[in-house]
Amino acid sequence: MRDRRNTILSVSSSGTTHSARSSLSEQFSFSSPLASPTLPPPVTKENRRRTHFGRTAFLKLLAATLVVLLLFRELLCWTSPDVDLPNASLTSQAGVVPTAVLVPDATGHTRWTVSIPSNSSFPLSNEQYSSICHEGEVLREKLARNSPIGRLRDFQRHRGYYAKDWSYLDVSETSSSSPTASNQSNTCSTSLTVALDSDASFGKSLLLLWLSYGLAKHEGRAFFVDDSRWAYGEYRRYFAPPPDQDCTPPPMHHIVPCPHQAKHLLVSAATAQWTFGDLFSQEFASGHRAGHGRPIFDMLRTGYQDLFKLVGEDANYAQARTADLRAAASNKGESVVAMHIRRGDLHPHEHQYSGDYLPLERYAAHAKTLYHSLAVNASDPDDAQASVLLASDDPDILQSSSLAHAASPLVIQRVQERIQLATKATLDRTSPVEPFREPGSAYVKHVDENSGWEGGFFSALFYSLGNAQSRTLERLNQLPTLADAVPAEAMRMRELVGRAYLLDMAVLGQSDGVVCAVSSAACRILGVMVGWDAVKDGRWVNVDDGRPWSWDGRGRG
Repeated sequence: MRDRRNTILSVSSSGTTHSARSSLSEQFSFSSPLASPTLPPPVTKENRRRTHFGRTAFLKLLAATLVVLLLFRELLCWTSPDVDLPNASLTSQAGVVPTAVLVPDATGHTRWTVSIPSNSSFPLSNEQYSSICHEGEVLREKLARNSPIGRLRDFQRHRGYYAKDWSYLDVSETSSSSPTASNQSNTCSTSLTVALDSDASFGKSLLLLWLSYGLAKHEGRAFFVDDSRWAYGEYRRYFAPPPDQDCTPPPMHHIVPCPHQAKHLLVSAATAQWTFGDLFSQEFASGHRAGHGRPIFDMLRTGYQDLFKLVGEDANYAQARTADLRAAASNKGESVVAMHIRRGDLHPHEHQYSGDYLPLERYAAHAKTLYHSLAVNASDPDDAQASVLLASDDPDILQSSSLAHAASPLVIQRVQERIQLATKATLDRTSPVEPFREPGSAYVKHVDENSGWEGGFFSALFYSLGNAQSRTLERLNQLPTLADAVPAEAMRMRELVGRAYLLDMAVLGQSDGVVCAVSSAACRILGVMVGWDAVKDGRWVNVDDGRPWSWDGRGRG
């Protein structure tokens, strides 16, 4: 069928026009004229339709909005009544065990908090702090499960390091909080306290101290150090006091190990996993791969710059030793290159040597390469008798002929002469021990032999220092490890070990470049000391498994 949409009617003459009109009038009859179409008047400011939003409608909308907001708030904060509450609120009476507990807040909703009796010793043991945090996680999960939108709250908790746990009630807001203590005008509003503990690793304690200080400064918290249980004794024996905080510490029972949002936080080796856990790494390390965790490095660097201030004659010696080495190198047009070699009870990351130690030749080869890369204006090492500084926990390495041969033509030089770890042979020469026979007796009284540092630093040997009853290695692990259980003579010997370590670090840290193994805390410390530019430019050289500089605050990385 033909499409009629394009049909065209054509009129060719006036004659046909009349005929067409007649025909049209015969087919249609009109009773009245058609209404002519009219357009609406133009819209103007005067005739625009106005929508009147009545007062009643507005009030209804406002009331509905408020109801929705209140319901949403109740859903977020409401806890199901089947959550068991303790029979009594927090108490500071003697005999109560520090723990995490459920308590009602000011509005009657259930929260979890930390209960530490005000008469408890401070700091608590590592086991107690760890138990509190584990218990807190259990209570938080219990509250989340019994909340209508617990999963949403759990999602919020996991989304970032600074996401708040809305089920936690700060100790200062509980009914047991001391109004007098907490409302003192000069008490710090927020703080972080580092509790140095019984860990024999001075290096790990130092890294934890610096990172905690850097984090506290980043978050605007006051910073304090507690050395009550430190294996190395009193902080002031090694360092100047931390910078003044212009406020006084909070009550001790307000200082808790978790969660991180607590107003007054405690950090120790036992609680580091809660402060420097995966969320911390995601916040400050993830997304910074090109910088190898630069934000964390900067926190440590801040701690180093503000806290690493030796005291007394050790400070004077380190300064003078560094100046002499600098002057000697400058006169020869050389750079100061250093090595640190850790042995003892620490083994490298590299799988091939994980049960042994890295070859000394590897350290020497990297030291020579580093020296030549820095010695732009230096004379030929064969003529200049250039030297490389060496520090190690194993005294025998300093006299190692194999290391000396591998480092040639560089000459191995001891980093400092003030305090050194000694071997048994050295101690026997300087402080011989002779058996004692009482007059008239046929029996010789046993006297313990000298114990040296053959092979390097071992934690068991450190804990046995000064203990006259440690006759066999099997008994070393049963020795007390808390600072308050260490005899004065043993603590004096521990202090010497700590001071020797710090002198090594103080001088090595001022070198132009350093070679070390990143499995050692000392190597990571030296990276912080020489600075980010040195790490980035290859003047901090790790010889273990090719890993970059890293530290996660928990002793791993």
